[in-house]
Amino acid sequence: MIITSGDIDNAVLVIREAAKWMIEIGKSLWEMEDLTKEKLLKGLTKDNFYTGYVNNKPAAAMLLIWHDPFFWPDIKLNESGFIHKLSVSREFAGKGYAEEMIKFAEAECKYKNINFLRLDCAGDRAKLRKFYESLGFVQVNRKMMGNFDVAFYQKELFNKEV
Repeated sequence: MIITSGDIDNAVLVIREAAKWMIEIGKSLWEMEDLTKEKLLKGLTKDNFYTGYVNNKPAAAMLLIWHDPFFWPDIKLNESGFIHKLSVSREFAGKGYAEEMIKFAEAECKYKNINFLRLDCAGDRAKLRKFYESLGFVQVNRKMMGNFDVAFYQKELFNKEV
């Protein structure tokens, strides 16, 4: 898979496809009206949008941002990378592309000398939480945010042991 940043249209296409599928199977996470290019770009730049391509087809997408005051208000700018809206096109599901996107995000953080990669997910999705935990993420908090059960995960990227 080849991963690039800046292709907002294809990233949004993959994210919307995944959201539509989750709605169809009764596991809605995101509101479709919130998944427009204009709304997703609020406070971000095109460089925050990452798309993974397989044979020149958009297969996976995510937002990778460097400040997240809504979910992580105590973390300052450029202290962490934050993954949002990680999605895989149905055609490419189950082939390890979500993991590849996360590994890419880890590499971007390391390149910027950022020690933590963080994300939040639905706390009531045991399979999703196990997926992140299998990749080395540790749950550091879980709380209700409005009507949503949110689990907070982080992964330390540089071993700071002496």
